[in-house]
Amino acid sequence: MQAGIAAALHSHGIGKGCGETVRLRIGVVQLGVCLLIAAQPVLAAEGDTFTPYVGYGIYHDDNISRQPDDGVRSGDTWRKTTVGIRFDKEISRQRVRVDASLNDTRYDDFSRFDNDGRRLLANWNWVMGNRFSGNVGTSYIETLTPFNDVAADGTPLPSSVRTQRRSFANGGWHFHPAWRVTAGVSRDDVNYEDIPSARLSIDASEVGIDYIARSQNRIGLVLRHSDATYPNQLPGLGSDYTQDEVKANVKWRLTGKTDLQFLGGWARRRFDSQVGRDFTGPDARLTANWAATGKTSFTLAAWRELGSGIYRYDREAIVGEPDDLSSNYSRNTGASIKANWQATAKMGFDAMLQSEDRDYNRIDRSDRYRKSTLGMTYLPLRQLNIRLSVYDQRLNSDATSATTYRTKGFQIATRYEF
Repeated sequence: MQAGIAAALHSHGIGKGCGETVRLRIGVVQLGVCLLIAAQPVLAAEGDTFTPYVGYGIYHDDNISRQPDDGVRSGDTWRKTTVGIRFDKEISRQRVRVDASLNDTRYDDFSRFDNDGRRLLANWNWVMGNRFSGNVGTSYIETLTPFNDVAADGTPLPSSVRTQRRSFANGGWHFHPAWRVTAGVSRDDVNYEDIPSARLSIDASEVGIDYIARSQNRIGLVLRHSDATYPNQLPGLGSDYTQDEVKANVKWRLTGKTDLQFLGGWARRRFDSQVGRDFTGPDARLTANWAATGKTSFTLAAWRELGSGIYRYDREAIVGEPDDLSSNYSRNTGASIKANWQATAKMGFDAMLQSEDRDYNRIDRSDRYRKSTLGMTYLPLRQLNIRLSVYDQRLNSDATSATTYRTKGFQIATRYEF
């Protein structure tokens, strides 16, 4: 079996040059396949509690080095193989969800970017009686540093495996049919394998109160405090900071087809020793969802937020991944529009336009970021998903010419669920 897998990987340009590293990577994929096969009997007995899956994708970027138009641009194509399993189970009134996967990524030309990644998302949605509920969860994501991650001075970060860990717990008490008090804590840790000084840890806590109407519309107030530290920072940098926020938290359905989400108010960031970089001002995000027809929907968003590794999330789940991880400070002002069209039961199309201006306070740098994507999703079978998409990404920066670039790319990704 191992020889067959090795041949298959080699045919796709994966595992060139035999040796212990290749055998280890083959073993990882082989283990994943064995786990999927072993899980098959469980599926028959447990229904959809366990869902093993495999994925394979081909990706291309024509400017991996993120060079300006007059620079030495280099593109590449890479292939990613994924094996994983998803667990979703309701136990009485509790619900447990886990998604774990391993992936193997190989580049055609830039073999130094080859990497093995891991991903784990776990959440326990707990309920106690009729008045108490919340979530406890963790996530672990190990992947290659994105090519567009750059330091505050505009220098691209070297290719390195980035590990993101997050643990959180939150809960709410319905002390009245229309009122709820909430509290939560979280810890985020981001580490770059080859850049120990860039490690970032954020401890956060929050309390809030919500008014919930009979229609389930919600309006509330949130107080949040964060402590960010760089445990391995170089002497004299003093990049640690604290942040306090007071924000309104609103989820409101205007009509049967339109709803609004708003999280915004005031934020204050104070650095331990960096003079002149403190910030106090508005910090908010507004999102509108509109189901125009039974097959067409739109999402519009506008924001003015402080960046630097703070997750955007609500009490139910993490929303996306942290951004601006490589920068200690940025004030991001932007907007986006997303459109989805479910043409048939098996085929859907989507498009997205995003524009964001990033101001790096008092370090003589500001960026303008633009991205557009166009995609198609096809489901030839209930278990099989095929995704095709193209993108155009631009960054204009006044820091250095090396941080102004344009890149285009595409992906063809498949996923089969057993």
